[in-house]
Amino acid sequence: MPEQKQRGGLGRRLAIGIYSIALAYLVIVGFASVIPQVFWPESDDSFDLECADGLELLRHEVDEVRLAYLSTNETDPSALRETLKSWDLRLNALAKRCDEDQVHLLNRYRHRVELNLQRYMREDAPLAERVSETVGSDADSTTPQEAEPSP
Repeated sequence: MPEQKQRGGLGRRLAIGIYSIALAYLVIVGFASVIPQVFWPESDDSFDLECADGLELLRHEVDEVRLAYLSTNETDPSALRETLKSWDLRLNALAKRCDEDQVHLLNRYRHRVELNLQRYMREDAPLAERVSETVGSDADSTTPQEAEPSP
């Protein structure tokens, strides 16, 4: 009986040791990757517009991205992520020259647009595509009649 307790105690200590090493590894790797991203984010330093011009340009780009996705009924979010990644790098470069509140407000707008587009791609774009296909096929098969003016 004492031999079984020793083996059980050894296994428990070994499992706790492995768990502790894995936990320490995850904590170190997590801090090593998160802290630089928070305090020293990547930026596109070639983006050298003045604050007001840069903020206006980035705002218009977000609007253009939103309109482009709504007009094409795109359902693949990978291109959206890549486009907005480039946008984020330019905003990070601009954040060094602008007021923090303005940058934060524009960044909130960008994230809100992204979330709305993701929901649109997931829920509404497939429906809009089916409607376009249905209306497009019906419009080709029938000729529209002239509307009579109402008295």
